Amino acid sequence: MVEEERMKARPIEAIRRRYAQEWLLIAIDEMDEATTTPRRGRLLAHSKDREAIYDRLLRTRVRLPLVTYSDDSPPKGYAVAF
Repeated sequence: MVEEERMKARPIEAIRRRYAQEWLLIAIDEMDEATTTPRRGRLLAHSKDREAIYDRLLRTRVRLPLVTYSDDSPPKGYAVAF
């Protein structure tokens, strides 16, 4: 797992493109209030191992954390629910 220090807020989609096929932990900085869609955030950590991201989430103290997979389709063996 790679932890990011002091990353500037970037569009969520730009972060997802940069870290293809990885799990991401993002601190949300800007949200579309009408749709509750995260717009911008700071990458806190990224990893191919989902459990590493959840372990890091337990140690984070951000108000609005987001755990997501970077690609539209999750890796084999995982499912997505909304």
